[in-house]
Amino acid sequence: MPIAKTGDLNERITFNVQKSIKINGVPKMGPVEVATVWAAVWRQRLKDRINNLGEGIANKITFVVRQNLPFKITNDMTISHKGTEYKIVDIEPDTVNYEWKTIICEAIT
Repeated sequence: MPIAKTGDLNERITFNVQKSIKINGVPKMGPVEVATVWAAVWRQRLKDRINNLGEGIANKITFVVRQNLPFKITNDMTISHKGTEYKIVDIEPDTVNYEWKTIICEAIT
């Protein structure tokens, strides 16, 4: 059974990487956009968030993207979605159909 259908990819997410950029001639680390892609977003239900508070996974969110993207997704990237920045915790490739990547993230506070 597939992880997602193409129609589920209905929200835009942006992958960012931290790079040294110059602001007024002064080098500073800042996010640089790598790519913006369509994704399916799986959120935890409220009862699951309450149950997971003690386990440290209450602020986690899962993004599903196509596996064959023109760039490599790494754990040092961040994801921007609806004004919130997320740190990539884990990347799970689809080892059966080779269609999707599941990216588990947590909000950066």
